[in-house]
Amino acid sequence: MQNALIKKTALAAVLATGTMFTTVANAVEISGNVGMTTDYIWRGNTQASGDASLSGGLDADLGGGLAVGTWVGSLGASSNDDANYELDLYASYGFEVGGVGVEVGYIYYAYPGVADDGSDFEDIYVSLGYGPVSVSYYELLDAESAATDADEGTYLSLDYELALPSDFTATLHYGSEEFENSADDEDTSISISKDAFTFTVSDDEGDDTRAIVSYGLSF
Repeated sequence: MQNALIKKTALAAVLATGTMFTTVANAVEISGNVGMTTDYIWRGNTQASGDASLSGGLDADLGGGLAVGTWVGSLGASSNDDANYELDLYASYGFEVGGVGVEVGYIYYAYPGVADDGSDFEDIYVSLGYGPVSVSYYELLDAESAATDADEGTYLSLDYELALPSDFTATLHYGSEEFENSADDEDTSISISKDAFTFTVSDDEGDDTRAIVSYGLSF
């Protein structure tokens, strides 16, 4: 969030509407997260060339199901040409229908350092969740690269979360990515989590099986 210089006239206006300003401020809840992982895997593929990755993000719950946020993750030295980090911006709206959680949203993926090469792209998505099961569908909205844009990529994921003894949690994941002009792809993974630690075994149809250890904190 950006800090702005408040002039005297603006400050007077804020003081005059102090009650309303306080109500709005209290309605917005800010949370953050930091993490590290031995490899940054996205849709079954390494984004960090097998290197360790650090990440951090901020989220703002605006109330009424609306939320916005940003996330930054480091990439490997040889990932995405000259990019050494990924910057995501996103917005979402969540609600419930008959016990089913629904979320629709937008994500902008940016790769500073290679923006002129057309690496940035945008997705829209919808997710449904019921109990331990969630299904998500992503569709490419726009891409700076004409080739990527023409591929009209979509991604469908299915996840199942299972509570284990001693406060461990297992998550089973299946993903299917389809393209207009490129080969389709599938990925699977199983993760075991406890507290801030997660151990994941990920397998991609066109990549090696990878074992990843991650640590993350929210605040």
